[in-house]
Amino acid sequence: MKYLGNVKVTLLKEKQKNKELFSPLSESEYADLRESIREAGILNDLIVEKGEEGYIILSGHHRKAVAQELGMEEVPCSLAETRGEILEALFDNASRRQMTEVERKEKVKEKTRVQVRIYEENLIPELYELYREGKIDRRSADEFICADPEVQRSVLHCLSIERPVVPPELVERHAREIESIETSHRQALAAEREKLAKAEAEKKKAQEALAQNGKKLEEIRERARDTLARYEKTKEQITKEVKKEIEKQIEDLEKERETRETAMKAKQGEIAQLNGEIETLNNRIYGYDSQVALWKHEVARVSELYDKSVAYYSNPALIEVQLQVISEFVESLVRFSKCHMWDAEASRTVTRYRKSISDSMEKLDEHVKSRQKEVVSVQESEKAVAARTEVEAMPKAS
Repeated sequence: MKYLGNVKVTLLKEKQKNKELFSPLSESEYADLRESIREAGILNDLIVEKGEEGYIILSGHHRKAVAQELGMEEVPCSLAETRGEILEALFDNASRRQMTEVERKEKVKEKTRVQVRIYEENLIPELYELYREGKIDRRSADEFICADPEVQRSVLHCLSIERPVVPPELVERHAREIESIETSHRQALAAEREKLAKAEAEKKKAQEALAQNGKKLEEIRERARDTLARYEKTKEQITKEVKKEIEKQIEDLEKERETRETAMKAKQGEIAQLNGEIETLNNRIYGYDSQVALWKHEVARVSELYDKSVAYYSNPALIEVQLQVISEFVESLVRFSKCHMWDAEASRTVTRYRKSISDSMEKLDEHVKSRQKEVVSVQESEKAVAARTEVEAMPKAS
């Protein structure tokens, strides 16, 4: 609690919420207070907090009212700077007034509600939400409660930095794995396409052989019909030996016809089997194409995520906030140094630390310049992959 001394009554403001925490004094209590102040003055300081214009009364509303009635222009005040001091000032009357146990318990609950309200009014929404979720304790919240909202937001930004989701080495390893998978898929795809070409060639040969067999069969049937026709015309003149020879020839032709038909059925079976294999190979090729497209999409996604991570963690604000804090500390020391007389050793101390700070700033500048991030984008990654694919597809010189 910081003692302010006598403060003009006109600078003291009242907040209705603070006055409503306790019921007003009775007439006799108020009269006793006025008489005490008339005779001995104000013995207990009014407790205030800083406001936009002057100070806001936390404890001492009745003392201020009496002082105004008695024509006092100034009253003694103390400044509450921390959350704990503010709460104690708001509820210090609870221990001095005559209250029942029920009333005291109710005031304890009211104190908790006021404490939450103070956090809600003085913390930025992000810090207040972290406090409600239990991610920061009251001691940590008290460090921010009197700070400017921009300072709270800057400190929160510095303290809430997350580590890269996708480290560069992991992205590089995934890229190598994806490249290996794509290579194996391309090789498997080429092999399957080669098998498909062979199957198409075999199918074509089988169809040609089937057509040739059909022609030969038709020729045999034509010859058989001609032979039968000649036989029917001259059967009366043909001897038994000729008849037997012709019958044998007809029998041979029938056997040859059956053989040709069996061969045609076999070829048709082979064609059906080749059609099935062709369909299977087409399905495999479609599956490989889908997997290649999926991996390309994954490469693009990982590259984009990596680029976003690099862009986020290369934000100049990460260094700027720290440098602003250092600059403010140095400016505060400069203002402080104008208010005192110093020993000669103080000058040597300042010189020593000035050189140390200067060396550290030079190293910081050197590190930032030497560790510039590379510009990475999904389009550039796709161009690099396409260029690498073209180089691999070019025939090697013998």
